[in-house]
Amino acid sequence: MEKYLLSLFASILFIGFSATPLGANDFSNCTAKGCHRAKIKHSVVHSAAEDDCMNCHETSAKTHPLKNKTEFKLSENIPDLCYECHDPMNEKAHVHQPVKEGACLDCHNPHSSENEYILNVDEAKTCAKCHDLSRKGQSIHGPVAAGMCTACHDPHQTDLAGLVKREDREMCIFCHTNKKDPQGMVSVHEPFTETCLDCHSPHSSPYKFMVEEDVPGLCFNCHEEVQVQQDKKSEVHGPFQKGEKCYLCHNAHVSKYPTLLQDQEQNLCFKCHNKKIKKGDHMVKNIAKRVLHSEYVHYPVEDEGCSACHLAHTPDNYFLLTAKFPSGAYGEGKVESFEHCFDCHDSELMTEKETREDTEFRDGSRNLHYVHVHREKARNCTTCHDIHGSNYEHLIAQKVPFGNWEMPMKYKVTPDGGSCLTGCHKLLSYSRSKVQ
Repeated sequence: MEKYLLSLFASILFIGFSATPLGANDFSNCTAKGCHRAKIKHSVVHSAAEDDCMNCHETSAKTHPLKNKTEFKLSENIPDLCYECHDPMNEKAHVHQPVKEGACLDCHNPHSSENEYILNVDEAKTCAKCHDLSRKGQSIHGPVAAGMCTACHDPHQTDLAGLVKREDREMCIFCHTNKKDPQGMVSVHEPFTETCLDCHSPHSSPYKFMVEEDVPGLCFNCHEEVQVQQDKKSEVHGPFQKGEKCYLCHNAHVSKYPTLLQDQEQNLCFKCHNKKIKKGDHMVKNIAKRVLHSEYVHYPVEDEGCSACHLAHTPDNYFLLTAKFPSGAYGEGKVESFEHCFDCHDSELMTEKETREDTEFRDGSRNLHYVHVHREKARNCTTCHDIHGSNYEHLIAQKVPFGNWEMPMKYKVTPDGGSCLTGCHKLLSYSRSKVQ
């Protein structure tokens, strides 16, 4: 009896662990009995695997399981198997190389993963298998730093070069929405309306704002007319000399002001010119003080702004002026020397020895401008005038530089003329009604 029971128990064990005919059990979910549960244990599960393993696999043997043998095979070769559910991803103008080769499993796990899109490893590591993603520099694009290549690129196919999802500027303003609409702006940088990549690198850059080349070199690629020449003998605006960037004054995209200025012209200029500035062997005055706090302001400055007389980059004239003007206290006594002033003022101020119409600075008909300027060693206009602003009529300066001496003018106005007492001469007066 005991031998019979042992024999019966052994038979039961053998029957329980032997291969069984396929179809004898329910294989509609191979994970139900726990055999292949590990295949879908991760947080992101392929829907086909979660639904029914037979979506992708088919039997190739009569029994299961068989030791050291495969009883199942893929029902179709990859990528055709994938395309039974997924739209074909190799039909557009630009196809990612792994997709072109049908190597879906190089990037994706067919069952489950802890990574989005059931990637074998996270997105950054997946791309880094083939692409060099090492980024060094001052500026790194946010999606690149976060390892999110697919924020900009389609991993399968697009009709656009570089597998980007959108064309040129549209790609950038998808995130940078504040750059979308330049309407209502006075000035718009032309590249800004076309493609951001003329100026910016899409991944990383050693320069601020991810520009392709440091400023001002980047700007000079198009704006050759303002490029600083090292052997230039005339004036160069201070920001250029000190290595400042163009965006100190200009916005690179759009502006409410002309020429892409960061602010209204006068406000912008007075951010620097609100104090005395040492320039070479002379001192630039506090221009803001003279313009904003003087009783009399030079008309072009008040009406048009600084650009009425000055160019902002590297003009061919001293003091950044738009035309010729003497650089020191004296100049040649000819009209060409004072070309800048005669853009607005009549040159007869200088050329007419006698007049009762061309100037108010006369003693009777004797033209006192002619006396001061029509000579071999002509006095500069700035010898007597503060050309930005003054508390005296006719923009007469309170003090003018003479070498290192601030020479007082001691100018006084009379109903018919005036007088001055300077270091140049004794007290002298003039009267316009004087009969000669």
